[in-house]
Amino acid sequence: PAVTGAVAAAAAGGRAEGRRKKVPPGHYWTTPPPRYVFGEGHALQVEDWRGVEQVGSSSFYRLPGLVPVETVDRILTHCMQSTDYKVDADSVDKTPTFEYYPFRDGEWIDLGMKSILEDAVERRVLPYVRERYGCRFCAASDILVRRYVPGERRTHAVHFDGHAFVTAVLGLSRPEDFEGGLYLQPEPDVASRLFFRIEPGDLVVHSFDLQHGVHVWKGVRYSLIFWIKDSLQAVRERSTPWYEELAERGDPDALYNVAQNYEYGMFGKPLDLPRAIHMYEQSARAGHPFAQNNLGLIYKRASDKVGLPLAEALQRSCDWLRAGAEGGFAMAQKNLGLAYANGQGVRRNDAQAVIWMRKAAEQLEVEAAYMMGELYRQGRGVPPDAKEAAKWYERSAEAGFPKAQYTLAMLYLEGSGVPKDALKAEHWLHLAARQGDPEAKNNLATVHAQRGEVDQAAEIWWELARNGEPNAQCNIGMCFMRGVGRQLDLAEARRWLTKASGQGHQMATEALMQLDSRKGDSAG
Repeated sequence: PAVTGAVAAAAAGGRAEGRRKKVPPGHYWTTPPPRYVFGEGHALQVEDWRGVEQVGSSSFYRLPGLVPVETVDRILTHCMQSTDYKVDADSVDKTPTFEYYPFRDGEWIDLGMKSILEDAVERRVLPYVRERYGCRFCAASDILVRRYVPGERRTHAVHFDGHAFVTAVLGLSRPEDFEGGLYLQPEPDVASRLFFRIEPGDLVVHSFDLQHGVHVWKGVRYSLIFWIKDSLQAVRERSTPWYEELAERGDPDALYNVAQNYEYGMFGKPLDLPRAIHMYEQSARAGHPFAQNNLGLIYKRASDKVGLPLAEALQRSCDWLRAGAEGGFAMAQKNLGLAYANGQGVRRNDAQAVIWMRKAAEQLEVEAAYMMGELYRQGRGVPPDAKEAAKWYERSAEAGFPKAQYTLAMLYLEGSGVPKDALKAEHWLHLAARQGDPEAKNNLATVHAQRGEVDQAAEIWWELARNGEPNAQCNIGMCFMRGVGRQLDLAEARRWLTKASGQGHQMATEALMQLDSRKGDSAG
């Protein structure tokens, strides 16, 4: 089938399975994703390896079977056994990353992985990249592993790997074990999205200018990513020199990525918000949706730093968000929906909030899907509909969004929009708690306590209490006060109850009064 526009440019040498057309609601949530199909390719030799290079365009390539299956099996086993996966917040969507770095800033950290992988890096991956991209001094900056398993994050929104001159992705999991995976998305909207099929041992390589992301609907996927810079100096300085000339020439992608570096003070650039705004605006005026969205967010949160009255800053925020949203970019659509829902820069309009939030949610934006659940549950801009709310919460929860997982658990506990089901409620509480959601952890602890599993409950409350959560501080204080789940210790009880009471927790205040009463009785 014919594929036109930017998709055609990105798909040179391959084809899309399926035809782009107007689709019904829920289409992208329920329909198997379209695949990018590489052409036959041509023979290639990389040192002692002989195989085939399949060319997708000037930006990406696939080398089937570059790494032997036996090596891949060892890598995958090592990745599955690792306990080093981080739950730090992702820089884009603030949900846990579930990734770990065996190699960071040019140095091996995981010596076990080094013993398995180093030979393939030095004799196959780097020699190929240096030859293909005409970069004699290219050097590995970072190697990371990402996992996508049920209940954890299933997506990485469309983005650029701007910090890497070249990215290489090594297939670890069999395509039959999951649905979805790595995709390219040359246009702002999800309709241009095409997924790569990557067999174990295949290497997909792309340059810094490829718009791409990950979405896994079903199954388990592990992948290993190489981030490669154009010199060892760039690795040591953590810089991105390949963007400098492009940005000076006014390239919108380069301007956007360098602006990000100035906004956050990273990759060799100092924190410089005015300069970031200037470069974002150059990119945004050229129609770059990522830049338009980021400008909208800057004007929303930093009016004091941009020297504008709040009302004017919020107006500019909405203007740029609208530009990105009307261009089809899901993240801008979500943020414009939030502006309407909260009356920031525009008059509050719940009907408009629903329109824009739905557009984003239909494009697989997982937080927007959660927000659609909220709007239906609260009856904002739409008639209240518990079943429709549950449908959107479930989509977001299945995609790994912790707030949606927690809310869905509560719906199952209450029987709101779904049949009452304590087992399903506990299942979703476990998943949300595993991703660090404090409300889910608290409720999971309550479930343990109600079953008489006080020791398990106390462990959860202890963790939350140390992070300042007032309900948990009250509960752990009660444990010390009663000698259940913790050794009886009235001093510790008073310490934790005082912390909770100081945050306005009424039950903690009443428990402190009981302690004071005991002390008075003892003195009498």
